[in-house]
Amino acid sequence: MNAVTIRLGDDDTLVDVDGSRHVIPVGALSLSNAEFASDPPRPEELTNAIGTVVDHLDDMLRVLPAATEADAVDIVGDLATVIAAVEFGGTPPLPFRLPRAAAEELFRTVATESAKERARNPGLPATAVDTIVAACCILVAVMRHLHLDEVDVGRPS
Repeated sequence: MNAVTIRLGDDDTLVDVDGSRHVIPVGALSLSNAEFASDPPRPEELTNAIGTVVDHLDDMLRVLPAATEADAVDIVGDLATVIAAVEFGGTPPLPFRLPRAAAEELFRTVATESAKERARNPGLPATAVDTIVAACCILVAVMRHLHLDEVDVGRPS
């Protein structure tokens, strides 16, 4: 059984596959600062952000090829819990199963809202208004690139 755990952070994303780790040098805050100049982000900014993550996922897969054979993928950390809370509309039961279609819809919603509009989302703390879009970019890039139908959002790490 291949278990993959992905910790979404502010400055990096840690991927653990059965005890072997790889650090992706992109987190929600660093990705947001590097890629988003507009509010809401322009389509090309979103494309570039997802592309940056995919490039790093390719590097990760060279080191941890077993990630493509995962039986289960857990997304953890405070930002992951925020994503689940926004999808749930409040405090979600953890672990929270997040289907890819729901992750894609959540991404489209927050990516097209201004920060002022995002701030009104139930479950989104004020501290994450500026990073939720980048966190969703990382999440959808992971789900798309690893061909995941769903992930389990775990407890904050």
